Amino acid sequence: MRHCCFIIGNPGSGKTAVWKTLARAQCAAGEETVCENADPKAVTADELFGCMNPKTREWKDGVLSTIMRDMTKNAGRYKAEHKAKWIILDGDVDPEWIESLNTVMDDNKVLTLVS
Repeated sequence: MRHCCFIIGNPGSGKTAVWKTLARAQCAAGEETVCENADPKAVTADELFGCMNPKTREWKDGVLSTIMRDMTKNAGRYKAEHKAKWIILDGDVDPEWIESLNTVMDDNKVLTLVS
């Protein structure tokens, strides 16, 4: 089982069609698949991952941490019958955000955040 997979190619080469086709095939095989899309280049790193206010020490969730937290609540469209839950990072690969995801892509399979 893969916990991270990259589909890389030029614009218009069918990357989106590939993952959508795979999701539909899984659904047809009886494995419900839920997908959430995010463009990591459309937001700052703090907005993507979340950040800690240095003065109040209060944590503010980012896009990815909000999606992950919602997926683990097991409610709404993420109920238990949804076996596969995908977060699609649709955008240019950038060293700034991809380095932060290394902990997810290695054997730990854990996103390590400041919180």
